[in-house]
Amino acid sequence: MSRLWKLLEPPDAEIKALHAETNIPLILLRIMWNRGLRDPAAIDRYFDPKARLLTSPFLLNGVSQAVNRIQLALERDESIRIYGDRDVDGITSTVLLLETLLEFWKKVDFTVPVIEDGYGLNRDYLDVAKRDGVSLIITVDCGISNIAEVEYARTLGIDVIVTDHHQPPTNLPNSVAIVDPKLPGSPMAQKDMAGVGVAQKLAMAVVLAQTKALSKPLIAVDYQGSDVDLVRFSPRKGFTTVKHLNSQALAHSQLLFFSPAERDALVEVIPEVKGGTPIFLNKLCEQCTPENSATTKAEIALDMLIPQECQGARRLTIVYLKYLEALEPQVKAHWQRSLDVLAVGTIADMVPLRGENRTLAQMGLKFATNTRRNGLQELYTLLGWKMKKVTERDISFNIAPILNSSGRLRSAELAIELLTTVSNSRAKELAGELFELNIERKRLGENCYRQVKEHLLAQNDLEKAKILLVIAPLPNQGVTGIVATRLMLDFSRPVIVLLEDHGRYLGSARSYKSINIMNALHNCAHLLEKYGGHIGAAGLTLPLNRANDFRKCINAYAETAVTEEDLRREWLIDTRIDLDLVDETFLDDLLKFSPFGVDNPAPLFLARQAPFYEVRKVGEAKNHLRFKFRKSSGRALYGIGFNLGSLIGQDVLFDQTCDLVFTVESNDYNGVRSAQVVVCEANFSPPGS
Repeated sequence: MSRLWKLLEPPDAEIKALHAETNIPLILLRIMWNRGLRDPAAIDRYFDPKARLLTSPFLLNGVSQAVNRIQLALERDESIRIYGDRDVDGITSTVLLLETLLEFWKKVDFTVPVIEDGYGLNRDYLDVAKRDGVSLIITVDCGISNIAEVEYARTLGIDVIVTDHHQPPTNLPNSVAIVDPKLPGSPMAQKDMAGVGVAQKLAMAVVLAQTKALSKPLIAVDYQGSDVDLVRFSPRKGFTTVKHLNSQALAHSQLLFFSPAERDALVEVIPEVKGGTPIFLNKLCEQCTPENSATTKAEIALDMLIPQECQGARRLTIVYLKYLEALEPQVKAHWQRSLDVLAVGTIADMVPLRGENRTLAQMGLKFATNTRRNGLQELYTLLGWKMKKVTERDISFNIAPILNSSGRLRSAELAIELLTTVSNSRAKELAGELFELNIERKRLGENCYRQVKEHLLAQNDLEKAKILLVIAPLPNQGVTGIVATRLMLDFSRPVIVLLEDHGRYLGSARSYKSINIMNALHNCAHLLEKYGGHIGAAGLTLPLNRANDFRKCINAYAETAVTEEDLRREWLIDTRIDLDLVDETFLDDLLKFSPFGVDNPAPLFLARQAPFYEVRKVGEAKNHLRFKFRKSSGRALYGIGFNLGSLIGQDVLFDQTCDLVFTVESNDYNGVRSAQVVVCEANFSPPGS
């Protein structure tokens, strides 16, 4: 089915003005504009991401409470258990937090439920934790909806810290801390982080709490004119307002000022601030970012993307904490060790690759390429990668499915061990095992996809249904998420797949475009045993006897909440270009926009009346098209169009033209790299036209 070709048209005057200011080619500026990059500062941040632009973990609600409880566990010699999820986001979240806590004490382990035990906290696992002497559980990538389970843990004498990135319910678990950027009132600009990104925030806070620089509370003093703002900060207590200074407070605290001049001026008002060893933020700025032109408090805060609601002494504190991340060797080592799994989890969970998510993915891919993890190195070897630059496609289509196969078919603990083992022989053994599991996952997934698709076609009126629901008496083999994704792509509509599992229906939902699938599930929550997720994907459990009612509820919701506009299939084209422009230099410019993914797709182009030498059907079933375009120089430019074989009647066309929507990718063959056109859709001109 063809799509509407929609050419995005940025305002020409603004594009030319930006070109005059930056000297960036107009074509690239149009692509940038379509991604919201409309001033030099935003463009610079996008193409040159820096760790200092990431939000301080202490701006995330619940982090200080979580750090305090973890520190208490250390002081009391308690046993901590990390409770993860079995997908790649949950696996990498578990690995990241496990490795962080093991830096400081050894009584830390982990558990991940097998697929039969469902998603999130499970009472049986809590009973096991009690028997094992665990007194603190930290969830990663799960837990925000487990109100009853957290309460049950409390009756067992187990405290729970919830770290999650899914949409919080109206009522929250009664845990000692909840760390979730989607909580109401969260100052985090990036609400749609992956679970591994949230786990990293807590891990970074824990590491910072161990530094000598934060061993004493910090009192930040902001002086502007006659106004003095005082804030006390410690990793365990967070931010508290200080009304006045006294000698006792000063004796046990560090004082933070913006500059010596500001401190000297303040001495006239508060003589007590003259004592002690002060910290001057402007000196740290010169030390950490000597190339930076920002010199005032406002400029530095703006440069570091400090949220507007952080003003005065709190703003000074956040800037100081960000500088500590750059200065403290222990923090830098933790950061670099975590980046590879951060990239894997962030990309695998298909969160929007904007803002911090893009920064984590872009920086992390460099570390994934040169990873020191024995397990990843062994997977690279099995995949035939030698000296390969790892890309987001490699993560999405190779690494993530292999890691996913462990939790879907056996136990996620296999993948966690693969990512953490220091034994070369064990890494090789585990990589081989997971490689074989992934082959089995593909086989099961293909069989399940075919069967579920048959049920979907029988159960849904494709002319009317706006959300496709399939409820099938098939065994749940851990591949409903993959199947739902494929069906969503097939039919360009949200899809919910429910399969039988131990006397209930267990399944996955995948959304289409910007339709919020969680709103649909919220609307039918009274019928569900449990559910959880985010705007684009969710998991759910349904009692067998409520299948018909659930179908009616979903259909009624879709009829009123989902519009034809929501479902319209279209290509959002960045700009029109001539194929003469497509070469390796142009490819290099485009790759600077990567990593590509949700909300940051590969640039899409339109070419009109593009001449070709030939277009030929290829593939075993002749369902693909191989293009050989003709540039004005006479040189050939090659392209591929997957699943476009039906566009031409005969096996080959010669010397004609076509209109096409396409992307440009790198084609590496026998060590030779070239730019290749990937045709998304094409219209062929009649001969002689």
